[in-house]
Amino acid sequence: MKKLASVVLYGCGISLFASSCVQKAEEKKLNVLFIMTDQQRYDMLSCAGNRYVNTPSLDRLAENGVRFEYNYCANPVSMPSRFAMVTGRYAGEIGYTNNSTKPDTLRVLPVARENSVGNLFRNAGYQTTYSGYPGFYCGKTHMEEYGFTQNGTDYYEGPADFAENFFAGYNPAQDEPFFLYLSFMNPHDICYGAGFDPRFPGELRPHQIAVTQKYIDLRKTLSDEEFRVQIPPVPANVGPNGTYAEMKEIGSGSRDWTEGQWDFYRWMYCRLVEDVEQQIGRILTALENSGLADHTIVVFTSDHGEMGQSHGLVFKSRLFEEATRTPLIISGPGVKKGVVDSKSLTSGIDLVPTLCDLAGIPVPENLSGKSLKLVLTGQTDKIDREYIIVESSSGYQINDGRYKYTAFTRGDKEASLMDILTDPGEMSDKVDDPAYVAEKERLHGLLMKEIKKITEQAPAER
Repeated sequence: MKKLASVVLYGCGISLFASSCVQKAEEKKLNVLFIMTDQQRYDMLSCAGNRYVNTPSLDRLAENGVRFEYNYCANPVSMPSRFAMVTGRYAGEIGYTNNSTKPDTLRVLPVARENSVGNLFRNAGYQTTYSGYPGFYCGKTHMEEYGFTQNGTDYYEGPADFAENFFAGYNPAQDEPFFLYLSFMNPHDICYGAGFDPRFPGELRPHQIAVTQKYIDLRKTLSDEEFRVQIPPVPANVGPNGTYAEMKEIGSGSRDWTEGQWDFYRWMYCRLVEDVEQQIGRILTALENSGLADHTIVVFTSDHGEMGQSHGLVFKSRLFEEATRTPLIISGPGVKKGVVDSKSLTSGIDLVPTLCDLAGIPVPENLSGKSLKLVLTGQTDKIDREYIIVESSSGYQINDGRYKYTAFTRGDKEASLMDILTDPGEMSDKVDDPAYVAEKERLHGLLMKEIKKITEQAPAER
């Protein structure tokens, strides 16, 4: 009997110890690795079917997580888009919709800073670090305002260098959980790295950026045939549409380039995507080698897209798919693997609530975005959302997945309406088509309500 009692007590001890270990394991917080590029369009991934770019590291990330096919930036320029991703709020809420502002004169809403993803995770016990290109509204205290310790300002290889060193020295048994925000410049350098200055079309400019110069030099080593097979085709929607004149009038990147210059531009863009992908590969490999991957949420996205000759335009800031639609891949513990979500409309403003939700951190009230956790964990196949909003310096746009209605704030044209189901290239403006009156009025009413909600929060003084 004594022996039996001893066995029972011993068994209970083991059970309690095991239960304690499980509880501690469950209590251990998930790490977050957030990787961002600049100006990478939604289709610039080989896993998205693009055969003109090779992105093996991001393809592997997509195989281990969920890729959202219809993800949109909150604003198709860097600073307001990145502000939205860090705060879960539109930059219009602080009175800005473009990059043209001096940080020292900016009045950021205190609640936006307090509820930034960096401060939320830091207050939850995380070490929060940012490396690379900031690119959003910061005052004199820089990234600390948003809860991040800045570590390095090299925008090209710096984030990968930092990540490799960080993971090599990280001790999960002793160190706080981490939130690393790693931000790269490219493929943004397509703005001035194609071999001719966009400000003076056709004229060469001195190249001071090593990455773009590397590919300019590479082109010289390729035969015409080798070069030709690497050039993406001219976009099917290269011609102007009903809003093209409006876009051109407000200075939105029209170019009178030769066929050869356009070919080189499209080729260079692909090479810059591949170049930054190599740096991302270094980060993901370092994470895997550290043994931390199974306990880390990984997010990859970009701040906005690139027109790439669609509608005869280049760069960003336009309210077309090519500029507003961006890649979004999320992987991690509990996240479904190899899923492509082609049903949900998602936005950069969704990242704060999503990451908080996945990490078990209370989601602040009154954020503009929605958590994507239910889709990521397979509890639903579509986010419950009727539409998304994209703002810009030229207007506001509402997108319900089929129709895109834009109310312009610059130029003479008041509005445009695109049916992206029947016209995915956005070549035919339906705003004056009698057959679309009901949709126009419906979307106009919804958009006006959303604009009011965004703009009424802007500070009275700037």
